[in-house]
Amino acid sequence: MKIVKEGDKRQVVCPVCGLSLATYALRDIDFSDQSGTVKNVLAAVCDTCQKVVSIPKQSTAKVRAEYNKVKTSVDVRLPAHYLDILTLAAQKIDPTLTESFNKPLVLYYLHALSRGRYPACDLSQLLESDLAKARASKRFSLKLNEKSLFEVKALMTAQGLKSNTDVFKSVILKINEDLVQGKVPEHLPELQNFAAAFG
Repeated sequence: MKIVKEGDKRQVVCPVCGLSLATYALRDIDFSDQSGTVKNVLAAVCDTCQKVVSIPKQSTAKVRAEYNKVKTSVDVRLPAHYLDILTLAAQKIDPTLTESFNKPLVLYYLHALSRGRYPACDLSQLLESDLAKARASKRFSLKLNEKSLFEVKALMTAQGLKSNTDVFKSVILKINEDLVQGKVPEHLPELQNFAAAFG
């Protein structure tokens, strides 16, 4: 890959000016879906009209990383004891963890289940358990990026779940089964390594 630097010039085809010279400069770039902006990206700017005409390969990683940070709020209502399950699970992973680890734990499990790293074959059956039958009196909010939203949809489809709420309920019940009820969870060391980042 050729690395370009600020001030380098190249010939481009500008959509406004046609064949033109462009200079690499730092610019703010809007996402094509208007969901946000990446600040200070090295881009080729037309010398005539000053429009961004291209982004070099070296800048695409930064643009992609910023795009993946764009998040969607997802709110679900859960029975109060579901939040207790998350707190107990976090304490089993590391007794120093607080409830601030609850959401990362759910997202971690969501990822592991949707990718087949943890078995997900009984998720819909967990929703038939006695623990699942309770009034949903607590609000649980998460900010999901595009990848996590895809994982929610993938689990919903694969497990025959009807809603986002069913997905998150079943994931938390799976956490209960694996961590709270299990004596020595087989993936405890992996979860402890993950939790170390939140210490």
